[in-house]
Amino acid sequence: MRFDALVEQLADLSPKVRIVRASKYLDTLLAVGTPLQQVSGTIRTLQKRARGWKDGELAGYLTFYDKIKGALLPVSDEEILAVFGAALNDFEKRNDHRYAGVCHYFIGQHHYERRQYGEAFFHHAKAQELFNEVGIANILDIGKYLHVMALNYYYFRDYGRVIQLMRASISLPPFDDNLDIQRYNTLGLAYKQRNQLDSAAFYFKRTQEVAASWRDTTWINLAAGNLGSVYVAQGRYREALPFLMQDYQHSQHEDHHPVLARNAAVDIAATWQKLNQLDSAIHYLQESERLNAVVRNGEPMWKQQRDEQYYVDYYRVYHRYFKALDDTEKAYRYLDSLTTLTQETNQRYNTMTARVAEDRLKIQQYEVDIALREAEKSRIRVRFQLTVGIVGAIALLLALLYYLLRLRHTRARLQAEKQQVLQQAAREKIEAKLAQANMELEEYMLRLAEKNNLIKSFEAQIDALRVDAVQQTYYLDDLTARLAETKLLTPDDWADFRRRFNRAFEGELDQLKLRYRDLTSAEERIYALEKMNVSTSQMAWMLGIAPESVRKARYRLRKKIDHRAD
Repeated sequence: MRFDALVEQLADLSPKVRIVRASKYLDTLLAVGTPLQQVSGTIRTLQKRARGWKDGELAGYLTFYDKIKGALLPVSDEEILAVFGAALNDFEKRNDHRYAGVCHYFIGQHHYERRQYGEAFFHHAKAQELFNEVGIANILDIGKYLHVMALNYYYFRDYGRVIQLMRASISLPPFDDNLDIQRYNTLGLAYKQRNQLDSAAFYFKRTQEVAASWRDTTWINLAAGNLGSVYVAQGRYREALPFLMQDYQHSQHEDHHPVLARNAAVDIAATWQKLNQLDSAIHYLQESERLNAVVRNGEPMWKQQRDEQYYVDYYRVYHRYFKALDDTEKAYRYLDSLTTLTQETNQRYNTMTARVAEDRLKIQQYEVDIALREAEKSRIRVRFQLTVGIVGAIALLLALLYYLLRLRHTRARLQAEKQQVLQQAAREKIEAKLAQANMELEEYMLRLAEKNNLIKSFEAQIDALRVDAVQQTYYLDDLTARLAETKLLTPDDWADFRRRFNRAFEGELDQLKLRYRDLTSAEERIYALEKMNVSTSQMAWMLGIAPESVRKARYRLRKKIDHRAD
């Protein structure tokens, strides 16, 4: 759009819409590489027009944009942080919380893009705090800030925060057509991840309605695929298929949407499998492989979750496919791949979450230390003033002594607050680790159940072959050898299980061993499995003993522990 046309358009718009339109225009200028001097001239011209329209909101926004424009160009990290830092200090001195909050947002996003997540979430939290003080309805371009922060939290699986931000966003006029559609779709995705499937379905349907109002066919079809995935999760497979096919058929013909077509194809494969249509399931699995081969690398980090989810679904569907064909060897191989991928993904997110907690702790320590140094400087200044004031007047001396006592009290309060901050951050870090450990332990138990089923499958095949053992000797020997090699719980498995149990229950087995040093390894296992609410029959299978032996061992364990406790 030509600048003259923009000015004519702005003159006819309401003040609320002018900022959004001016923001888009200036962002476009910098995106296409317009020289900074020309951008400055455009800002000055618009400021003159804003004064003529008596539009203080637009004038204020242009002043802000003029201060930060240099950081929106491809310059070094140091220059970017210097520009935003200077702008932030200026707006804080003016007590302008609105633009101080926007500066915090940009600083946080810069850190996030460089994977400095602790600093990123610290500044985004500051931004949200200031936005809430001002009132988000008073920040006319708030839509783009809320959505980017929501995607950041989504990547870290903080779906509650995503819902909070997007529900605030949909209460406001849209920033543009794409973000208007996305905010409903993002809400649907967050509710789906929390397994609130009715809410997820509602917002995906709403996404389709909003996309239709903007005549955006891509989002109509993408939302259809998301809605289909909700129906799959609800067990409504026949209803899900048309929606998944709608997304797949649209996306596979668009060169720039192979990721969407790939994920839709694997969802379709999973649905056909649930309907026992194995030929259709394997067809769409192979289609997903073909599309995955043309997916471009170097996607933004939040899109990596699409790839992770694809491979999880891919391995799961293949595992169930070969299990349905009684091909236990391949089924077990895909189960192992699924387990490995899940563990690696959880480990990565656990590491990132722990790093965020550590970074937040360092930042909070730094802030409290600054506050303490300021209090110390104030105390030194008061001492100097006290020395001078003694000569002048006793009254001034008393006043200054009172002030000194107040400063001392402030210092003590700051010290106490520092300890609270350190304790809170440490608690958050421990809680995050315990939550992750519990999730890993639950997944471990699920994998043991899957392995249990595979072993039962081997035994069932052996029993069937024994009916005609003379003709089936080769197959019987082969299956018997496989069963011997497929132990439900090897010593390494128990060692791994013990480590996971201790992480989830804060070292409970180690503490038990310290209290009852004559406790055997078998009794430890009984104790841990009972803590996990494993049934007697399952326990007998896992330990390789009779159910009656389990009951006797459990009785001896309780008697030993109860007797020592007395």
